[in-house]
Amino acid sequence: MKTQIVEALGETALALPGLIVRALEANDRAKYYMSLLQACRQCATTSGAPAADLSAERHACGDDDKALDDVVAGTRATRDGVMFVPHAGQIVARLFDSVDRMLAPFRLTPAEIESSAAYEQRLSALRSRFAITGDTVPAGFIDALTHANRRDDDSVHLLVMGLHRELNRAQRRTSEASLDGAAVYGLSDADQPLVRAFMRGLQTTAPLKFDHPGLATTATRAGKQLVIQNDIGTTDAHVLVIHVEGLSVSLVYTDVHPIRLRFFRDMIAQAGFEWTERAAGGVGDVQYVTLAGTRLCDHRQQVEDVLSLVGSRLVFLIDWNRARKRLSRFVKKDDAIAALRWAAEKGVGHRAFLEAGGERLIYSALERVAAPQLRSGGRLDEVLGRERAMAFIQAVLRITSDAWREHASLRLVRDEIQAALFEHLQNSQQGVLSIASDHAALVVALAMAVGDGIDALRAQTAAEHLRGAAERAKRWETKADDIVNRARTAHRNTSDAELVGRLVPLADDAADGLEEAMFLLGLLDSYRPGAEAIDALARLARIAVAGAEEYVKCLEIARDVRRNGTRDDVQEFLIAVDRVIGLEHESDQAERAATAAALTAAGDFRSLHLYSEIAHAIETSVDALGRCALIAKDAVMTELLVG
Repeated sequence: MKTQIVEALGETALALPGLIVRALEANDRAKYYMSLLQACRQCATTSGAPAADLSAERHACGDDDKALDDVVAGTRATRDGVMFVPHAGQIVARLFDSVDRMLAPFRLTPAEIESSAAYEQRLSALRSRFAITGDTVPAGFIDALTHANRRDDDSVHLLVMGLHRELNRAQRRTSEASLDGAAVYGLSDADQPLVRAFMRGLQTTAPLKFDHPGLATTATRAGKQLVIQNDIGTTDAHVLVIHVEGLSVSLVYTDVHPIRLRFFRDMIAQAGFEWTERAAGGVGDVQYVTLAGTRLCDHRQQVEDVLSLVGSRLVFLIDWNRARKRLSRFVKKDDAIAALRWAAEKGVGHRAFLEAGGERLIYSALERVAAPQLRSGGRLDEVLGRERAMAFIQAVLRITSDAWREHASLRLVRDEIQAALFEHLQNSQQGVLSIASDHAALVVALAMAVGDGIDALRAQTAAEHLRGAAERAKRWETKADDIVNRARTAHRNTSDAELVGRLVPLADDAADGLEEAMFLLGLLDSYRPGAEAIDALARLARIAVAGAEEYVKCLEIARDVRRNGTRDDVQEFLIAVDRVIGLEHESDQAERAATAAALTAAGDFRSLHLYSEIAHAIETSVDALGRCALIAKDAVMTELLVG
């Protein structure tokens, strides 16, 4: 099939050796069919002659039709030299079909023999002269068909002998030598460094295919061009053909998988090819897509560099689609492709992963390490989060590649993968507190913005300051919402799902409250509150800032406690929680004081309402942080007790 693909691409120079081999095989079949007919004549015309057994010859020439083994025994003479030969018409048809195949190399390259047209004419004349159907063979038919006497009329035997001589000459002209592992013929001296450059790149990564067949390379000269062909793997339509003429390098790549074709194009992007996608093609039942690219280089060394790069990437196409499907069971399809791209860039590859058991390695590790975290049908990225899942997949690809190159035991591979999974699970368990800490940092920023906004009420430029601060606060609050959504997605199917569901949304209430306070401060500027009222609100804002900062500290210590906390870490964590709770109680008193000051300072009901709403929004935020601290405390202490 690959030879037919090469022929379909118009690569006659590359196809010729394969055609010659097939033509020589057809020569063997033609000789068998003639011997079979001659054995039939001998059996029918010689009284008492035993039926010749030609089953070994049939098998050797590649004809699988066992019915032919009974033809000689079933032959009998009738009258006037006419014979009954079972399947005679089929045998003669197969004979001419074999001769036709012997001419195929010369049809592809007529210049190979000067008498190509004459051979075609002889075949056509003989086919017309010896056309029979059915099982009846005329008298003298077999002798005329198979004689080798050059003084008599032409025969199929004479034609076969002449073509056989021409094929032997053609084979000698195209006999293959080896150049750094490539089968080459007809190369010029200038071609050899280019072939060596391609093979140098190929051999740097070829060991990553391990025992998989593939990467066979053929090179020849066709007119002004050096032609290099690589069969890549075992997929029928998976072929790469490269032409080099002067400083121009062009390639044609065929593949049954369009997605792998794009992967190959991306892998060699740095080579600078200009690409065109050709219309889909097909040979028999095999359909394929074709990618063509051209690169005009600046100098000879650049040509060699391009060839070396292309050669070095081919091993990463072998079994690529199989690996992609296996990895897509654990991460999204695009991420599976990204993991394979990473494996190619790092020189790791994916064949070792498949050799070691593929997806079974990961399933085994999940069963041993992470069964509670993995719900039925869930993907790995839903357990670990996308980034950690990708990091784990990369670790698996690297572990298997290193192990296979060092001939390590499969048991060791499994143990290392389980250890990697356990490490990533531990990191993901810290993840909820990391996310909560990121969110809490935004709460601190919002609380400080509220405090600055309250202080700005004392200045004449308060309106301009408050407008800018309100816009920043809105952006921070939006970022806080994004963190909440990310936390819910990353930990949807983890053991921390309940903690995320309680902790992060409640902390977001604090962010919402502070952003609301910032908005209301912008309205309050119109009423120019007195110093006493501003002082009361400022004190409440300072408590909010202190509470948010203590909450951040609480989460940071909690991460250490969860990871491998000491007794001192636990005590420091509990102190931080206590401070947050203390500040929450303090904020209750500060809110009452702010309300009292507002009653004195407010000039009308609207300003009183704004004072009260701002104070309440700040106090509500501090209250939410206090409850968050208690939730974190319950989670950490429960884990310590269970541990």
